[in-house]
Parts: sequence; structure tokens; C-alpha cells
Amino acid sequence: MSAEQDRRVRQQISSLLYSGDLVNAEAMCREHLKKRTRDHEAMAMLAHVNFTVGQFQDAERVLSRAISLDSKRADYQALMAEILTNTGRHREALARYDRALKIHGSFEGAIAGKAETYLRMGKPDKALKFLDGTTVPVDETPLLAIVKTRTLVRLKEFEAARTLAERHLPGDGLNQEHQRSLRFAAALATERAGDLQQATEYYQQANALSQGDWDVEMARSQREAAEEVFGTESFPELPRSECQDESPIFIVGMLRSGSTLTEQIIDAHPQAAGLGEIDTLPTLASALQEMLSTALPYPACLQETNEASLTAAADVYLGDTRSRAPRAQRRVDKQLGNFSLLGLIALLFPKAKIIHCRRHPMDTGLSCWTQKFAPGTNAWSNTLEDIAGFHREYEAWMDLWKRVLPIPVLEVRYEDLVRDLDGQSRRIIDFCGLEWDERCLRFWETGRTVLTLSSDQVRQPLYEQSIGRHSPWGASLAPLRDALGDAIDRYQSEA
Repeated sequence: MSAEQDRRVRQQISSLLYSGDLVNAEAMCREHLKKRTRDHEAMAMLAHVNFTVGQFQDAERVLSRAISLDSKRADYQALMAEILTNTGRHREALARYDRALKIHGSFEGAIAGKAETYLRMGKPDKALKFLDGTTVPVDETPLLAIVKTRTLVRLKEFEAARTLAERHLPGDGLNQEHQRSLRFAAALATERAGDLQQATEYYQQANALSQGDWDVEMARSQREAAEEVFGTESFPELPRSECQDESPIFIVGMLRSGSTLTEQIIDAHPQAAGLGEIDTLPTLASALQEMLSTALPYPACLQETNEASLTAAADVYLGDTRSRAPRAQRRVDKQLGNFSLLGLIALLFPKAKIIHCRRHPMDTGLSCWTQKFAPGTNAWSNTLEDIAGFHREYEAWMDLWKRVLPIPVLEVRYEDLVRDLDGQSRRIIDFCGLEWDERCLRFWETGRTVLTLSSDQVRQPLYEQSIGRHSPWGASLAPLRDALGDAIDRYQSEA
């Protein structure tokens, strides 16, 4: 393969990356690297894919190899810094950004990344000082203006943030992902400035640039297939693991439902550990067909298993979680999508506990719609109608588990948690089987790294502004309100 052919392959990979097609980008990277084992540019692209999908250890490992082959690439150093930031190693990240800027003093990616790291550290004042101190004209540079807009919002300078973002719209010279970032930044600044009508338009534009489509019919068919296995009559006949471990605690629910806050309260307890949004259980579920040597996919394969096989599968999960928090007596898995796997959890861990985080459907839906998720993820959040459809499917799953699940489920409502932190925190800790500890009320003092969109909120005491956030939006949210149907009334009536 010639150098020109290598270049063309990398161009194809890059196009896939920026279009959000991470599956094919990764496959092409791996195939290319089988033939070109020292192509550090392809390694860096593979690291980018790993990073984007949250495989931070793999990303760091692959990128370290690329850097060993060419340590003078500022973009490699900046990507490594971004990985470090997202694993909570902020000081290492800042040093790595400085290394990138020493190589290329005006590298926009490193400037933007260093400012973002300060924001992740809860230091917007330092971010602004750094941006204003660089020799690059930040306000005139779209990529840097996006970061500065977010910084100004954090500093509550909403009109200045809005003016700066709108200066660069529509962002025709930017790639699609940066156009999306610019619109989300403009939308947030405009929302905080009080112009909800214009903010709605910006959020619509930003979400229209998001990749992927969500198929409600496919989601429904998957749930209905699971109901055949976990039905009222069939579920009791399934074999159970012999695992007696009481450490697993699973937090499930919709995104933006107070789950990070709930996890942080538990993690503040000296005998507990929050593991974050780990993919251990979904990965295990996907591997069960092979592990059980059956032709049936999950969940039908559970009909052909036995106690010993399920106990072995439980041990695989426990081995992973113990390695993450070896000293903890309770370990919290906050992969919210596990709401579709509660039946499997009940079979694997008869003594596990489930915490179901809930929030007003309109507030949850609005919060999801106004968040910039990673490219290619959560495609159901791109439209208000799909958000409602996903919410209905999630509720259908939880209705199923209410009927059949033999293990305890604690419902925690976001509104109750915010208004009565003491009472709800004690209720949560008691449910986890732990003695009360006052540190659970000072969860923001733990210094723990939180790798979710709610990281800013859980580093400070609670506030109630987010309760009823949807109310001022009025007709702008009519598509969400209409598509949710009776879900709103049911939630309010159950309060």
C-alpha cells in the first residue's frame, strides 16, 4: 500500500468520524492497522473513536502508542489531554495541553481544550483569563468563541455570551459537529438571557445536525420480545444464580432525572462507591449467547441456561466491579439504560437493589433536548416527539418490572430529593443497607470525579430552579407535551 493510498484511507476514516459513523470508522481503522502497524495517524483516529464512545482506557493505550511514534504532534498531545480531562486527571491534562501549545502555540484545539478543562474543574474565571490572555484572537475564532460562550454563561454574563455566539452563526465554515456545538452554545446563552423563543429555534437547529435516527418500532419489538421471557407466568420458571453478594446497587431511569445526584449521595458514604455509567452489564448481556453456547440471542437464551451458568456470569460482573472499587461494601452502577435489563439483574443478583430515579416527564424531556450529547449517541433525543416516544418505552419497561420483579426497587423523585435532601438521603442510604453518615449530605465536598453531564450540579449545594423548568416554554414544547400523553398526569397524580 502506497503513502497516497494510506492518505486516502485516513481521509475516509476522518469523514466517517465527523459524520458520526463511529462503528465503520473503528472497523476501517482496525483493518488498516493490521496492514500498517506503525501508522500513528490511524492509531490517533482509533483513539478518537475509543474516546468518543467512552472507552477511555483503550483510547489512552492506543494514543500512547501513536505518541511514541511521533511525540511532536500537537493534536495527539491535545487529544491525550482531553482523555485525561474526561477521566478526572485535570492537572495531568493541563500539563499535556501546555505540551501541545509548546509544540504549536496557536493550536486552537489545545487552547479550547485547556479552557474546557478549567470549566470541568469548576473554574470559569481561570478559563476566561486563559482565553483572554492567549495571542490568538479568541472572539474572532469560531472554535474558541464556542468555548468562551460557555465560559461566559458559567459566569452569568448571558448577553455577552449570546452576542459572541451569534456573531459566528450560521458557522458555514465549520464542520458539522462544530456547527452543532455553536448552535447549542448560542441556544444556552439565549435561553439564559430569557429569550426562549429564539432559544427554541437554536435548539431545533442544533438537534437537526445530530446524527442518527431512533426507531420506535424496533424499540417496541425488542421490549415485546423480552416480555415473552420475563412475563408473569414465564419469569418465575427461569433459573437463578446462586450469588449472594449484596454489593450491587443499580440506578436506572431516564437521563437528566437526578441519577448523578443520587449516586453522589451514596458515594459520599465511606462504605460505598459510585462506579458511574459503566457498560459492564450490557456487555455481559450481549455475550450471554456465546457464554451459554446457545443459538438463541438474549434474552431468549435465558430459557436454556442453569444456576451454574448464571452464577458464573454474575462472577464476571462482580470481578469487574470489585476491581473498580475493591474496598467498597456497596458499588453503584449508574448505567441508566439498564432499565431494560432488570430482569437479568434479578436472575444474576438475587440480593441486588434497584434505585429508580424519576423526574417530571416535561422537565426530563426538555433537559434531554437541550443537552449536547456525544456524536452518534442518544439519537432519540434529537426531536421532542422521539424523546416522548423513548420515555413511553422506558415507562413500559418499568411497568413490566413492577409486575414481575422479585427484588426491591426504591423510587426516588428528583423534586422530592431537591426539596428534602436530608429525608430522601436517609431513605436512600437505609435502602442500600448502610448506617447513616452525615457526609452524605455534603456530597459536593467529596472531590470525586463525575463523568456525566451533571458534573457541575453535583459539585455544589442543591438549588430548586430546575424544578418546573418546562413551564415558561409554553407552546414551544407542545410537541413533547402532546406526544407524552397521559404520562404527565400519571406522574403528577402519583406524587
